[in-house]
Amino acid sequence: MGTDRHLDRTLQLQTLMQRVGINSFRQLYQAIGTSDRTIRKLRSGELGTLRWQTLVKIASILQIPVTELIETFETQSNLTSDRQQLATLQQEYQHLHQQFQQQRDTLQAEFQLQSLQTIESFLTYFPAAKHAAMGNPDFLASKVFPLVQSIDRLIQQWGVTTIGEIGSTVSYDPRWYQLIEGTATTGELVTIRYIGYRQAEKLIFRAKVSN
Repeated sequence: MGTDRHLDRTLQLQTLMQRVGINSFRQLYQAIGTSDRTIRKLRSGELGTLRWQTLVKIASILQIPVTELIETFETQSNLTSDRQQLATLQQEYQHLHQQFQQQRDTLQAEFQLQSLQTIESFLTYFPAAKHAAMGNPDFLASKVFPLVQSIDRLIQQWGVTTIGEIGSTVSYDPRWYQLIEGTATTGELVTIRYIGYRQAEKLIFRAKVSN
């Protein structure tokens, strides 16, 4: 009986392989990136001993849902215990996937921050030059403004916003403003000389102000 069921799974696997143009078990396990031992376990119904990632890869290559793969190749005698193992493996896989996503987001945020810090001088002083040029059409630097619009678009895509506007008067807050001239206490009016930047509530660098 067990031999017949093994044969049935083998024939079913070969049928699924033929549908996707895979002509041998060797070609299949090479596509999966594993050994022939994985195929033997699949044919004998030992899915509970395989990693969830491996099952996902097999199902993807055979172009069937993971649930169909399990129902087709799992042995009935081990179905309950193996499904519990598979559920645990699935949870572990999802946990690892979430960790990977978080790590990727962290690395992306670190890359953005390092990039912004690298061009801090440009981000600080170029808006001041642009502000000065706006009142002087003959100022030659105004011709290069269109060339740096791509940088503005990039930092907007990163969710970066400016702190203050050049020449505006604000209440001094040392969390967001750096005093470069004069003295001021929290709440006193100061004038923004160079804008700052932040990403959501994370400070990149403070706006420079004077009193």
